[in-house]
Amino acid sequence: MDNRKYRRLTVMLAIAAAMYALPFVTGAAAEVQPMETSGSSYGEWAARWWEWALSIPAAQNPVLDTTGANCAQGQTGNVWFLAGTFVGTATRTCTIPKEKSLFLPLINQISFAPSPGETTINLRQQAAELIDAVTNLKCRLDGKPCVYDLFAFRAQSPIFEAIVPADGIVAPDFYNPIVADGYWLLLSPLRPGHHVLEFSGESTGFSTSVRYHLTVQH
Repeated sequence: MDNRKYRRLTVMLAIAAAMYALPFVTGAAAEVQPMETSGSSYGEWAARWWEWALSIPAAQNPVLDTTGANCAQGQTGNVWFLAGTFVGTATRTCTIPKEKSLFLPLINQISFAPSPGETTINLRQQAAELIDAVTNLKCRLDGKPCVYDLFAFRAQSPIFEAIVPADGIVAPDFYNPIVADGYWLLLSPLRPGHHVLEFSGESTGFSTSVRYHLTVQH
């Protein structure tokens, strides 16, 4: 083979291999932020997500919401939390202020309130059981994959506690301390306008799937 052709072929193969190794999708409508970002890890964001989800009364809780009418409940700061479902599917419509990053669960689990004699190691093991068995993950934004390897985005939270209202989605004497485990994504702020975001996860005997019609304000 001509040396020049060989060198060109080698370079092309190297470029193709590098592109395949990239975790992000070229031309995707969103950028997935790294696991350690803005001074907080995905595990820390997971704890904040659950503190948010557990703090909202059931009647207004975004996790139980079937339309998206409650998506703005409890939102503060520069990161906007998107809810999954406890089980099954949901289609929601939501308006989001501009320049908000989005944090969302593809699939996740919590473990709480160890029995006498148990340790936080037991909590972590229990939280991991469902997530260890995950078989399928999906995230698409405006028809494009959010990221190539969703299985690279698993995180377990530090130990945390939640304040639950009397009319919350769990009993008010809930369950501290807590550990969360799951697959999560933190997306950089979307461009103003309309977007369709779909994400889901499947494990043994459990699945969750959500489609969001998002309007990002100008």
